[in-house]
Amino acid sequence: MKAAGWELSVKQWVLLFILIISMILISDITAFIGASLLAFIPAYMYLKSIRNTEQYDREPWEALRIAFAWGAISGVFLALLLSALGVPLLLFLLADLTDPSVHDILPVIVGAVIVAPIAEEFAKPLVMFQNQTIRREIDELEDGIVYGAACGLGFGATENVMYGLTEGLAAAGFAGMAFLIVIRTVSSILLHLVTTSYTGHGIARYMLNGEPFTVVLKYYLVAVVVHATWNLAAIYSLVFGSETGAFLIFLFSIILAISGLQLAKKRIAVLDGVATVPVNESLPPAGSAWDGDSKWNRESKWGGEDKWNRESLWDSKEDGGQPSASQAATLYSTETTGTVGSDWDWKSTLGTIVFLLFIAFNILETIL
Repeated sequence: MKAAGWELSVKQWVLLFILIISMILISDITAFIGASLLAFIPAYMYLKSIRNTEQYDREPWEALRIAFAWGAISGVFLALLLSALGVPLLLFLLADLTDPSVHDILPVIVGAVIVAPIAEEFAKPLVMFQNQTIRREIDELEDGIVYGAACGLGFGATENVMYGLTEGLAAAGFAGMAFLIVIRTVSSILLHLVTTSYTGHGIARYMLNGEPFTVVLKYYLVAVVVHATWNLAAIYSLVFGSETGAFLIFLFSIILAISGLQLAKKRIAVLDGVATVPVNESLPPAGSAWDGDSKWNRESKWGGEDKWNRESLWDSKEDGGQPSASQAATLYSTETTGTVGSDWDWKSTLGTIVFLLFIAFNILETIL
């Protein structure tokens, strides 16, 4: 079934109808329309920005809308189903292994920090395997990042509407709904963009480079860990009751989200400027971005057309090009070879470690 040049299956139309009716029933039609506009317009602008980062062979809107719609409809329902099954099961298994004093907060931690990241990061990018239109369009490594981001943005937009119409509306009416959606628009929705772009990149490497499926699993695990850390920060004030700590973590989370968006765009720009990569060639290791003496090429299914015979961004530094975009290689590469020691990498790594230790110590103090 097609509508306005893009595809929705019959099942998706049914799920969309159920989703709309459910959200109108828990609020009202005016709030639903307002929440949808506040959530989906910025999501579209983010998607347009990600798409336009590619200068060559930009992805067609038809395929991007398929990915976006999957995340917004099917991905949400699948994640909800998996979470509904996973949370009670895990709580049952942990009931006898944890101190009774933490049973009140255990469902929050299990649901938000363990089950939700696993379920959501699994559900969001599935369309990249299933849909033939998207599979045909993934002919470059950066395409995986773009389509993964599209899936994540669709999921995040629907999630923003749901949170706005429940928690936001209940807390402070229409103003509370609008405030919560706007805050999540510069934080949570970008988290979904970034994490799903990781998995999407792994899928592209699996499809194009002939790498084993473990490369998808590696990037999926990265997405899950980042997502879990984010959720842990988000529930910090609820679990530990520290307003100051919660506010600082909130600001740090927004900074991370916006930085993640820029990181994804830089990585797309780097890969988009590369000419041809041999099949089974790994991505440039993190340190190689500073070497300036190697050309990373990849082989497109379009062969040797002049369109793809363009100068690599890795080489352009010798001609005065900007090296900053190559910093994006680190989080999008699972390779461990190469030179280590860039200031940007060490500072980011140190900050992340301190942040994780801070959260972990508070959890251990509460549980033990």
